[in-house]
Amino acid sequence: MISNISNEAGTKFSRNAIIILAIVMIVNVVIIILLTPIGFETRPQSHLKPLGYIAITTIFVGLALDLTSIVLLFKRVRVRLASSLVIISSVFFLLVISVDRTGSFFSVPIPPAINTLEYIFTAVLIVTLIIASLVYRGSKPASS
Repeated sequence: MISNISNEAGTKFSRNAIIILAIVMIVNVVIIILLTPIGFETRPQSHLKPLGYIAITTIFVGLALDLTSIVLLFKRVRVRLASSLVIISSVFFLLVISVDRTGSFFSVPIPPAINTLEYIFTAVLIVTLIIASLVYRGSKPASS
């Protein structure tokens, strides 16, 4: 389905690629929510280290970028911008997960559910980066 993306002039951007990216983005948002206290995060805020506050801000920025990307993809406007935002947010989340693995955010260990979700999220983020880069390369720049 993603192979339908083409750079030829006059060829419309593949609707399937946009739908696949939107679905992956929705999965990302669901996993992000599961990684919060609303989901499976059980570490108390009182054990949050100073770097943890930066991580929380990064998570909210990444979530806002993801939601913005989903809206842009469903409206089928600015697909190139949406895929760029997806790439940026995926890199943010990969950084946050990597630093969380070092124990820099909390003074207590990572709960097993969060640990498992972070591994799943890492795999989903890699897939997201691949799909978003394909969509970015297959989309036309916005005309000024």
